[in-house]
Amino acid sequence: MSEEKERAELLAALYAAGAASEEDERELAALLEADPGLKQVVQDFEDSIAALASSFEPLETSPKTLGKIKKQIAQEKGGVVARLRAWFSKD
Repeated sequence: MSEEKERAELLAALYAAGAASEEDERELAALLEADPGLKQVVQDFEDSIAALASSFEPLETSPKTLGKIKKQIAQEKGGVVARLRAWFSKD
């Protein structure tokens, strides 16, 4: 397999998984223009990921754990005020 084809398939897989950066998406768009057959590769990856995702039961998250996650996100995103609120919250 050529290095260019491997790169195209990697980008298709990243895109299908929702893990492609903006730069990756631009590169993939250019490759799709040059090779419309690549659309099928992207679709195959999307189908595979959807099948894999549907084969697992969703995980249950306890309210306590979910509260801790929300608190951590607030601390990371909200600056000093959010950190103080999170510190004083009862969660």
